[in-house]
Amino acid sequence: MVRSIKYILLFIMLFVLTGCWNRIELNELWVTSATGVDATDDGHFLLSYQIIVPSAIALGTGGASGGASQPASHVFSMKAKTFNQALSYSHMESSRRIYLGHNRVIYIGKKAAENGLANLIDFYIRNTEARELVSIVIIDGLASDMIKKLLPPDKLQGAAVYSLIENEKELFSVYPNVRIYDLVLSMNSDSKSIGIPVAGLIGDKEHKTEQEAENLDVFKKTSSPLKFQLTKLAVIQNGKLKGFLNEEESLGVSYLTNKIKKTEISYPCSEQSGEKMYSSLKVHSAKTKLKADKSGDHYTMHVNVKVDGTLMELVCPQDVSDVKTVRNLEAEISKEVYRIITKGWSRLQSLGIDVVGFADRIHRKFPEEWKNVKGDWGKEFKKMELDIQVNTQIQRPGLQLKHMDR
Repeated sequence: MVRSIKYILLFIMLFVLTGCWNRIELNELWVTSATGVDATDDGHFLLSYQIIVPSAIALGTGGASGGASQPASHVFSMKAKTFNQALSYSHMESSRRIYLGHNRVIYIGKKAAENGLANLIDFYIRNTEARELVSIVIIDGLASDMIKKLLPPDKLQGAAVYSLIENEKELFSVYPNVRIYDLVLSMNSDSKSIGIPVAGLIGDKEHKTEQEAENLDVFKKTSSPLKFQLTKLAVIQNGKLKGFLNEEESLGVSYLTNKIKKTEISYPCSEQSGEKMYSSLKVHSAKTKLKADKSGDHYTMHVNVKVDGTLMELVCPQDVSDVKTVRNLEAEISKEVYRIITKGWSRLQSLGIDVVGFADRIHRKFPEEWKNVKGDWGKEFKKMELDIQVNTQIQRPGLQLKHMDR
């Protein structure tokens, strides 16, 4: 009897468990690789979606191969009052539903960044398809223009830009890879600030070349007249663009925030015939420790940086088999790191914006005093002092111990 009941239940389950009730086939979706966000003069948004064309990739078109007739991506642009409305409007001009689950990067136009990123954050946090780990890039211009450009030799611009950001973070560490998740954390921190990479096109910016960058013929050239490049760091406070840091200032911020993974330090070592000579150290690790302190009515942050690396270029007449010479080189490199950190710090203080997140450390160590300064932290931040100590260690001087004369 019991066995019969089991068979009956099993038979019923075969009809009940019929698979995924809400499944959507891939041929019913346009998978998004990148999204562009711009603000219009009438207070609306212009959303641009770069969707992947699978047939172009599968057939080997859309790239550098001969006979390419179709790009590997296409761009839809919609103007709307909200992000969700723009996504809904896309159904009136797209044969498939736009899917944001695989979006790699979000381009934010300069004007949209100045107006504020609150709508972007709200949409990505509430939407179940959108992912909080998508990277953000500020565009020095219109995101809708940037998203249309092709970036040889890569077929998919969104994926290529995401890889570029990741590689730069891992190998040079000037600009961070900021995700929606990081932006949300910054909005809820005591400093309410964050730095986001800025990108632009460099090279020949004539109207003709900009048009060519949207044409498949650009893949037939050995070098594109326009190239995508990270150019500076945007300073965001309370979700709005407030200013910029150049490359060197941004690197100083990377040291202060302990985000250096690998980088390069070019430091002056001597002058010959009036020409300044530079040598180079490849940094394998840079560890920064911070300690907050209070001196009188103001605060001091003690910064201890430990740099380890390998000599990659030595153009000065020095013998690195001598321990004293190595110590002198380490001192010169430490001075260069000190200069870079100081430059970035000075720029932040002039803006009065705490991108490095010192407010959170002051709050944790001095909770009672924080109640008195949190309302006007920008002014207090400008008065804050930095005590910087840099210790450099050359782990490997290389096989050649002496510089070869010219």
